[in-house]
Amino acid sequence: MEDKYREELKTKYERGAPNLFGRLIAYLSVASIIAILPVIGISYLLLEVIPIEVPWYLVVSLAPVYVVLARWVFNAVLLVIGRVSIKPVEDGEYEMDIRNKNVRNWLINGLSTRLALHYVGNKPFGMPGLGGYVLRMLKAKMGYGTQAQIVNDPYLVELGDGSIAGGGSLFTGHIFAGGKLSLGRIKVGRNVTIGIYSVIFPGVEIGDNSVIAPLSSVTYKTKIPPNQFWAGNPAQQVGIITKNGKIKTLKNSQGNKPT
Repeated sequence: MEDKYREELKTKYERGAPNLFGRLIAYLSVASIIAILPVIGISYLLLEVIPIEVPWYLVVSLAPVYVVLARWVFNAVLLVIGRVSIKPVEDGEYEMDIRNKNVRNWLINGLSTRLALHYVGNKPFGMPGLGGYVLRMLKAKMGYGTQAQIVNDPYLVELGDGSIAGGGSLFTGHIFAGGKLSLGRIKVGRNVTIGIYSVIFPGVEIGDNSVIAPLSSVTYKTKIPPNQFWAGNPAQQVGIITKNGKIKTLKNSQGNKPT
């Protein structure tokens, strides 16, 4: 019985699984090789092509320039790899069975997008100021004036114009629950404000002008209408946003309508 159960687990989690470690090595190797090519080209030009004799120590003294150039070429290649490697996934709940194409594609997407975010858009190696550009490159739909910090599965996230997520807030297009992988697109309307250290789960939709209080968790498939104020863990409506943009709290925070 134990051997049969083990075989079932191997079938679900191992056989036919994408070789993520091999992909990781391949992505880093390709990026490293391409990153070193400009350095070799510059050195060759200085030593062999330029008619003026350039002292070897001058070529060596350009080492800091080589490092910066190689680093940004390396980052740019990883970003391009991350974008072209994204495979389509469908919203839904799936058994963690590697034979399911959505599960396989999600694993591959996670590797390529996390590499790009780690080296380009997030600390310690990336620059947070480039985060919005990186997310757009990884197929996140972000309008004008948007800001988001920590985004898992960026290809499943959509932010409308003027929407801002505070520091430490998390958008995640996947969750694990009951042995299943749940995938869902997150849709945030225009001029939405999401407080610091809040968590937005898959399938969430937030209407225009709504506000999510700090330290809140908007749970799986929650639909928030426009002009509402939500808070808590799990988040629920505790107020409305008036026409002049102010927050009006509900007298009964458990209710869904202002009194």
